[in-house]
Amino acid sequence: MTLPGTTPYYNLILTGHMGQGRTTVGRAIARKMNVPFIDLDTEIQLREKMSPDDIRQLFGENRLRAIEGELCRELGLRRGCVLSISGPTLLEEVNRERLINSGPVLVLTCSLNEILRRLYASQGARFHDPKVRAAAINQIRRERMINQLMEFPKLDTTLLTVDQVAERAIAFWHEKQGVMS
Repeated sequence: MTLPGTTPYYNLILTGHMGQGRTTVGRAIARKMNVPFIDLDTEIQLREKMSPDDIRQLFGENRLRAIEGELCRELGLRRGCVLSISGPTLLEEVNRERLINSGPVLVLTCSLNEILRRLYASQGARFHDPKVRAAAINQIRRERMINQLMEFPKLDTTLLTVDQVAERAIAFWHEKQGVMS
């Protein structure tokens, strides 16, 4: 729990590809700071009653981007939240501008071996399926290229615990708070 007046006014936007710990770290930060945590993919699923992947398959990429754009517009108006946003969402200039005006962006990164270890730990035997593993690796490659295109500060999570990443992200958030004010 935080002391009164120590919660940053602006949002903290976490991004990074699958296996980086965006959701886990975001929840830890939100818990420590006693602020809301909002995951864009979860918001899409709650609003549309289906996952972003299902929307993409059933209605196409344009429909998914339209939903993301609408949610980014809403999230850009929020303050004092931890937001988990995927890299492809931030590639859209309108989304990126809306979100960076609401707070600093921090890209979580880690080594490929650690990403694969984390995915195996979270998915278990399902990750043994070569098709599942190949799809995950392709998604990681695509998202790595996206995150390399963006010039945001990065935090390597490879050798850090969730609490250590959360503490460093909170320090970053407080540091950037002074710059944005």
